[in-house]
Amino acid sequence: QVFVCGDDMEAKQMVMDIVRALGLTPLDQGSLLAAQEIENYPLQLFPMWKFPILLSLGLTAFFFFYCLTRDVIYPYVYENKDFSFFIAISIPNRICPILALILLALVYLPGVLAAIIQLYRGTKYRRFPDWLDKWMLCRKQLGLVALAFASLHVLYTLVIPIRSFVRWRISSQIISQALNNKTEPLNNSNAWLSDSYVALGILGFFLFVLLGITSLPSVSNNVNWREFRFVQVR
Repeated sequence: QVFVCGDDMEAKQMVMDIVRALGLTPLDQGSLLAAQEIENYPLQLFPMWKFPILLSLGLTAFFFFYCLTRDVIYPYVYENKDFSFFIAISIPNRICPILALILLALVYLPGVLAAIIQLYRGTKYRRFPDWLDKWMLCRKQLGLVALAFASLHVLYTLVIPIRSFVRWRISSQIISQALNNKTEPLNNSNAWLSDSYVALGILGFFLFVLLGITSLPSVSNNVNWREFRFVQVR
C-alpha cells in the first residue's frame, strides 16, 4: 500500500494512477493534514503487533487464572493438597496449546466473515468495516504468535519425563507393583492411542511450522499463488 494525501483532487488522482501503474495499491488518506501522521509511520514500533500481543496477554491471563483455580487452589482448599509446583510447567503446558489453537482460528475467521459480507452485499468492491479490515491486516502477526505458543508447548512437553513429579509417580507405581507382587500388562489400546496422539501432534506442528515459513515475505515471494494456496489449504 502507498499512502497518498493532498488538497488537490486532480493531482492526487494523478499520483494514485501512477501508483497503480507501478503495480502498487494507493490508499487515499485525505487532505494534507494527514501528511505528518503518514510521515511518522516508519517511526512507529510494531504497529501491527499491538492487537495480537494484547489479545494473547488477555487470553493467557484468563486461562492461567482458570487453571490455577482448578488445579492448585481448589485441591489446596478442599483436599489439603499442595500442587503449587504445577505453576511452573503443567499449567503453561496446558495454556500454550489452547492459545495456539484459538489464535490460529482467529487467523482464518476474518476471511470467512469477509466472504459472508461480500456475498451479502453482492459485490467485492466495497470496503470492509474498519474493525474487520484491521483484523485482516494483523492475521500474519496472529499466526506467528500462535506458532510461538505451539513451539512453547513442544518444549514444555519434551521436559515432562525429567520432571521430579513425573519421576516420583513412576517410581511409586513401580514400588506399588513390587509390594503387591503384581505386574500390569501392556494395554495395546492405550499404547496405540498414546502413540497416535503424539504422532498427530508432531505432524500438526510440522504443518504449522511449514505454514509459518511460507507466510514469510522472503519465502512467499518465491512461490506462485497456486503453491501458496496449496500450503494454506493443507
